[in-house]
Amino acid sequence: MTEPAGSPVLGIVGGMGPLASNEFLRTIYRLNLAEPEQGSPRCLLDSDPTFPDRTTMIREGKVEQLAKRLEATVENLVTAGAAKIVIACVTVHCALPLVPEPLRRRVVSLLDLVIDELLTADDVPYLLLATSGTRQARIFESHQRWSEVADRVVFPGEQDQERLHTWLYQLKAGDSGAACREWLASLPERYHAAGLVFGCTELHLLRNAFERDDKGPRIIDPLWTAARDLPALLERSATIPTSRTAGYS
Repeated sequence: MTEPAGSPVLGIVGGMGPLASNEFLRTIYRLNLAEPEQGSPRCLLDSDPTFPDRTTMIREGKVEQLAKRLEATVENLVTAGAAKIVIACVTVHCALPLVPEPLRRRVVSLLDLVIDELLTADDVPYLLLATSGTRQARIFESHQRWSEVADRVVFPGEQDQERLHTWLYQLKAGDSGAACREWLASLPERYHAAGLVFGCTELHLLRNAFERDDKGPRIIDPLWTAARDLPALLERSATIPTSRTAGYS
């Protein structure tokens, strides 16, 4: 488990879904492309769409099976030379506490990035958008630092949550997202929120469209944050989940 000499390598656990992790890689180079290109970041993307559906596995109490798949993928990336790992799926973070500690230490948690961004936000609260699996497993609320930001977050109501989950799967299937973006833009006013937290990586597909809209809501997107802060993240120690949390199965 040693990376080759030279600049640290980023490993990406992708394919959940493949369009989102591909867009994350594109964002990395959009924000970090060097001149000459030999100075740009080196990334290893394992895009594996055969990962079982995370929400289904949570509902069926099969998180341990997810953890085994996640462990194998992270280990393969580390063996291939990755110094740090970004898992381009928030919902599968429910399995991260079950991954052996030496591998967990390599992972840059998207939950950490969201919490750090919330702590520096001027106006709050933010509306946290995530899959129904993430909500059911209380993945964000189970984070060891959640108490620091709990009063800075609101969640969608039941009907909006169901509609959001449907939209996320349409984005996975290649929907352009235009109608979804319009709907999302209407949510902050209804929930009296200052902005949106993209607590599902599929929403990263819409980041550029929101970025071009000067009147759109403020966005906290952990994949965009990871791409923006990539040089620092490659040197940083990730927060290590230390135990299985109630609600994961």
